[in-house]
Amino acid sequence: MTTSATQVDLLRKIVRRLLEVDGGIRSIVLIGSFAWFPELARDIDIVVITENDLPTDAYWDAVANFPKPVDVVVLRKGEKARGLALALRVGVLLWGDEGAVKEAIENMPVPTLKDAHDWLDLARDALREGLTETDPDRQDKRFRNAFNLLFEAARVAAMWFLDTEEGRWGELRRQLPNPFAEQFRQFINTLHIAYWYDGDYPQERVEEEFERWHREVLAFIDGLRQLKGA
Repeated sequence: MTTSATQVDLLRKIVRRLLEVDGGIRSIVLIGSFAWFPELARDIDIVVITENDLPTDAYWDAVANFPKPVDVVVLRKGEKARGLALALRVGVLLWGDEGAVKEAIENMPVPTLKDAHDWLDLARDALREGLTETDPDRQDKRFRNAFNLLFEAARVAAMWFLDTEEGRWGELRRQLPNPFAEQFRQFINTLHIAYWYDGDYPQERVEEEFERWHREVLAFIDGLRQLKGA
């Protein structure tokens, strides 16, 4: 996650407000687009894992007056993440116990191949948005996001292949067999680090470069599918 000092301060204030209203919170996790590209996010999505049974309105009221809308989803202790499992796996722990997050997603279904293809679709959507964007700064952010979403598709496919809830890309790379481990390393270094984090993508041929990496990731996903016999 790349955030400015202002965004970090905003997240700290959100955490402080939530802790003021509920002393039984075990974890606060940032999910959604603000975790990847805060400049483009329309709102801030937060998951609270708590031991208390306060009404959800109490959390919403606590974060009601921030400059950017804040959505809060509350999980009670022992409650499973269900539809939030993937978001929590790749989310950012802002405060609290990582073990509470693992407990919430424990024994939940790992991502599917459909999930991987959904990320590919989101990547293409981000590219289209970038191609029609007129503001250079916002266009750059959308292009960078498009490349990173290709990486997310590869990461989800690796999780599916390994049948694991582990979402850390370093661990996934170590567990993948070759040549997939080497391919995944290239996705990390190029799509995630160079193109997304550093913004060092070929700006004169963005669409061509996107299509090249889209084909690479699609072949990676299909190769894992064939190897697993799915």
